[in-house]
Amino acid sequence: MPQITVTIEPSTCILAANCAGMEPKLFRIGSESHVEMIDSTGTVQGTEYAFEATDVELERIEDAVDSCPTRAISMTRV
Repeated sequence: MPQITVTIEPSTCILAANCAGMEPKLFRIGSESHVEMIDSTGTVQGTEYAFEATDVELERIEDAVDSCPTRAISMTRV
């Protein structure tokens, strides 16, 4: 499985929440002024989260990143 890092730029996020709609296992609207990332247990991971993703998860995350209207989310393979 590929190791990836997903990053949210809080100052750019407008809470459109497209990402949360597309990949609710990773993104959610929480108490912050930007979308939050969560792990598989629901624990908030902050604005940068590194983890292993399956090919299916990777495709969904790429789609969620692409859906962000302000490009506040980025993903890199480690």
